[in-house]
Amino acid sequence: MDKIQYLSNETVHDLLINLNKDETLAFKSTIEKTLLDFSAGEERRYQPDPSAVTRPNGARTLFRPFTSDQSVGAKLVVEPPTRADGKKDPLRGILLLLDGLGNPTGILGAEEVTGYRTSMNVMVPFCWRKNVDKIVIFGGGMQALWHTRLILALRGHEVRAITYVNPFKDQIDTLIATVSRENAARWKSNCSFHFINSNTENSQQLIRTCLSDADCVFCTTPSRKPLFPSSYLTNQRSENRQPFISAIGSWQSDMIELDPALMHHALIADGGYNPHNGQSKGVVLVDDRDYALANSGEVVQSKLGAHDMAELGQILATRTAEGQPDQTHRFISEGFIVYKSIGVSLTDLTIANAVLALRQKKQHHL
Repeated sequence: MDKIQYLSNETVHDLLINLNKDETLAFKSTIEKTLLDFSAGEERRYQPDPSAVTRPNGARTLFRPFTSDQSVGAKLVVEPPTRADGKKDPLRGILLLLDGLGNPTGILGAEEVTGYRTSMNVMVPFCWRKNVDKIVIFGGGMQALWHTRLILALRGHEVRAITYVNPFKDQIDTLIATVSRENAARWKSNCSFHFINSNTENSQQLIRTCLSDADCVFCTTPSRKPLFPSSYLTNQRSENRQPFISAIGSWQSDMIELDPALMHHALIADGGYNPHNGQSKGVVLVDDRDYALANSGEVVQSKLGAHDMAELGQILATRTAEGQPDQTHRFISEGFIVYKSIGVSLTDLTIANAVLALRQKKQHHL
């Protein structure tokens, strides 16, 4: 028990926000290796199923256990019920870590770790994309904040504009002020920040116009209905400028951010390629196909089958084994891509251990 570390959310935040470019890329590599081990290695069979409980007041508690050959642990996270003003407090919880012998090694606040690892998960396919000029982010909480930070840290010199779509102006004002200050001090991107209030009368026209030429769309909300119609992204698009769309907010079958028609469009869009069978047919990217089939609102409500999805770890294995075949490369870098992340529990373990190692390294150099 003498070696156990406690890292509050504030401590985790200070460690992660101050990573340099090489350290950020190292964390991205940690996520990539975890997804590769999960999809193409043996780790999937050793991961217990996550579960969730919903209370009568709407509060949900997520239980995520995870194991590796060197450590084990679990994450407990509470999603509070919606407040009277329509807003939701952020998810909060803890990560518990033990070594391979069962000795406790760390307790970490889960909010920053979850925000970082989920956003970095999305950065894996984002970094494959050719065009990232114009970005739209639905949401304004922790995930939207970490998405923005990592976008700027990894490809900020290429991004021209980020537009947030959210019903709460004060939340986005605070978010933009935060990332503008951080960007000026760290990443020095020339990116501009914009806001569409989704509660105004003309919001749909503004959203439609913004999405019509968006290169990347990130959905980060706990929505129970699609955030926009599929047609906003599929009508009058240039074949040479297809979008990348990711959705990380829905983690239960009754939650959904993306229109089912958008999921089906991803399967038939021009330039599609199925790395499973080599057919000129698109696939929806996921991190965990089995869990998505039962728990992703987008997958369940679109009635997608396992053959309609490819895991990121499988794409990474293809890149490693074959030096990225041309058709796969064109598809993931320029094709119409939908990525639905439901969360791989093992990434909580590997990122939390990487944070603990970083803390030990920083303390050693003091």
